[in-house]
Amino acid sequence: MTRNNEAAMLLIIIASVLTCSAADFSIVTPNASVSAWLGSSVILPCSLSPPLNARDFEVQWYKKKDSQKTVLLHQEQKVQENDVDDQYRDRVSLIGELDNGNVSLKLDNLKTADRGEYTCFVKSLRWYERGSMNLVVKAIGSTPVLSYQEAGEQLNVSCTSDGWSPKPLLTWRDSTGRELTNTYTKYITDSEGLVDVRSWMLFSPSDSEWISCTVDLNLQGMKESRVVPMKSDLSGGFWFEVFISTLVLSVIVIIIYTILLILHRKGLLPHCSSRKNAKAAADSHESLPGETIPLKATENLHQGVCSTYEPSDSTEQQSWKDRYKASLTLDPSSVRRL
Repeated sequence: MTRNNEAAMLLIIIASVLTCSAADFSIVTPNASVSAWLGSSVILPCSLSPPLNARDFEVQWYKKKDSQKTVLLHQEQKVQENDVDDQYRDRVSLIGELDNGNVSLKLDNLKTADRGEYTCFVKSLRWYERGSMNLVVKAIGSTPVLSYQEAGEQLNVSCTSDGWSPKPLLTWRDSTGRELTNTYTKYITDSEGLVDVRSWMLFSPSDSEWISCTVDLNLQGMKESRVVPMKSDLSGGFWFEVFISTLVLSVIVIIIYTILLILHRKGLLPHCSSRKNAKAAADSHESLPGETIPLKATENLHQGVCSTYEPSDSTEQQSWKDRYKASLTLDPSSVRRL
C-alpha cells in the first residue's frame, strides 16, 4: 500500500512538472523601437521563453490603438485569413519557426499608416502572455529648397523640405560650420502622414560667405542645400554698375533713333534731301509751261506765217518736240503794219 501511494505521488509530481513546463512561459520582445524604410519589409520580433512549440497555440498580432483590427491570427495550426483586417491583407505572415517558439511577424510593403505600437499575444490551453513593441516607418524627404528676401539691413532666408518620416531634424550652419540658432522651424503633417518642415532665419551677408540648411533623420538620409545670399546695394557694386551702364546705353540708343526718325520724316537727311530735290526738279520740268515768243514783223516779212522746224527722223522729232516745245504768238500790230 505504501509503495502504491509513493508511486501515485511520483506520478502527480511528474504530471505537475510537465504541466507547469507546458503552461508557464513568457514573451520576449525588443526593448527599443523597430524601424524600417517606407515601402520595405520588416520583422517584428516575438518569441517564447522557454522556446516551447507554439504550433498548437493561439498567436494574435494587433496594434495597441487599433485592438479591433487584427493584424494576424493563428489558430488551429494555421493563419485565419478571413480574420485579418483589410489594411494588412496579403502583407503579413509568420516567419515559420513556431516549433522553436518564434512567433515573429513579417510585414511587407510598409506604409506610413503602419507605424505605431504592435502587440504580440500568445495563448496556450492554460496560459497566455503578451508583449509590445513600437514600429517606426522611415522616409527620406526632398532636398531642401533655399530662398531669401531683404528684411531691412538683413536677409530673411527660408528653407523648405517635404516628405519625411518621422519628424526630421533641421539645422542651419554658416561657412565655418558653426550652428546658427536664431531660427524658427515649423512642422506640418500631410494627409499621408509624412512630415513637411519649414524654417526661417535672419542673416547678415557680411557674417558668412554662405549658409547651409541640413535636414536628416538622426544622421540617416541627410539632405543639405547651400545658398550664397547677396544683399542688393544701390550705392555701388558690380551689378549696380552693370545695370546703370546698360540703362544709359539704352537711353542713348533710343534718343539717337528718335532723332534720325524725325529727320527722316522731315527730309533733312542728306540722301533723302538729294532724292527729294531731284524728284522736285523733274516734276517742275514736266509742269513748265511753253514759252511765248512774239515774232517781229521784220523777222517774218517774207513768210507771213509761224512755223517750227521739224527734224526728218521721227524719233528725234518726238524727242526734239518734247525738249524744245514752244508756243508762238503773232504780234497783231506788226501784221497791221504790213
